[in-house]
Amino acid sequence: MSQPPRGLLGRIAAGAVSFTVLTYVIAIGIGLGLVTAGQFAGQLQNIRVHFFTGAFFIYPIITPIPVDLLLLTDACIVIYIACFITAFRSRDGFLTGLQRLREAGQISFRSSWLIAMPLVSCALLLIVLVAIIVLNQSGLSSGTLCNPCPPEAELYAALAYSPISEEIAFRITILGLLVAIITTWKNRSIEPGSSKPRTLSLVVASLLSPESAKMKVGLPTITANRWQGIHWSEWILLFLTSSLFGIAHVISGGTDWGIGKAFTAAISGFALGLIYLAYGAYAAVLLHWFFDFYFETFSVGADVFGGPVAALPGLVSLATVIVGIVSILVALAWLVRRLTRGKIPTTYKPPESVPYSVQ
Repeated sequence: MSQPPRGLLGRIAAGAVSFTVLTYVIAIGIGLGLVTAGQFAGQLQNIRVHFFTGAFFIYPIITPIPVDLLLLTDACIVIYIACFITAFRSRDGFLTGLQRLREAGQISFRSSWLIAMPLVSCALLLIVLVAIIVLNQSGLSSGTLCNPCPPEAELYAALAYSPISEEIAFRITILGLLVAIITTWKNRSIEPGSSKPRTLSLVVASLLSPESAKMKVGLPTITANRWQGIHWSEWILLFLTSSLFGIAHVISGGTDWGIGKAFTAAISGFALGLIYLAYGAYAAVLLHWFFDFYFETFSVGADVFGGPVAALPGLVSLATVIVGIVSILVALAWLVRRLTRGKIPTTYKPPESVPYSVQ
């Protein structure tokens, strides 16, 4: 691909990323407004549930600890803000990554997650939507989240918490534990005289950031070795967790998902697992946040605040589709460059004649 088209695509992609990140900020702002708005916040506070979590494919694990949904939602928003700050500072940083995207028209595992997330999430959403259409045409309906649905405040709190609790249950405690075992075993072979990380810090790093744990013990990483940075056992568990994640959506109580949801959720689960291994827990939580909290916040905000906010759900949905298309174009451009790299020219240019003298 010539430089001008690549530069044009890079500028378009950088603009799409910047706009999408702005909508993330707006979503967090609306979320903060909802938990401080008198009536809606009061509804959240009046609903008390037993705190629940998940681990090792078991979800939910209900505890005897009572908690009101306002406190739970507040805590989730604080965690999301911390995740966004981490994403902004990750890898080469947001501003540097945005400049590189503008110039090169591509992203990589070295890119800041806040650069990659808008493109990855919107493209993934388009893929899921296409899969839903195909499955529906085949008679495998994906169903709906709930029918009938609980009160709006209760549903909002559930969708605010699900990205965190489900990532713990299906990614962090499964893939993270596997990485902890692999890195701890590798750490045993490191000589005591060299820089040898402590076991506890290695386990914590494995759960929160598998890449950093692998780097500590000298194992191949996705950032440096691309797909070779994923161990064969991680591939197996990645497919297993994705499949069980999809099945869990169908068999879990309180939802109205159809059989088709098992397939589309498995697609999302595979992407979530891959992002977890490549970037860490914060990135997987944010990608899950995009599917659950992001759109629901605009929808609930439109109902609660009305006015200009009421127009945001439609605008955000349209922008998501456009950014998804841009993301796919960026991926196709990268693929074309990969396929044409080092290609033998089809035209032959004879060598230029040089003057010579006859002795």
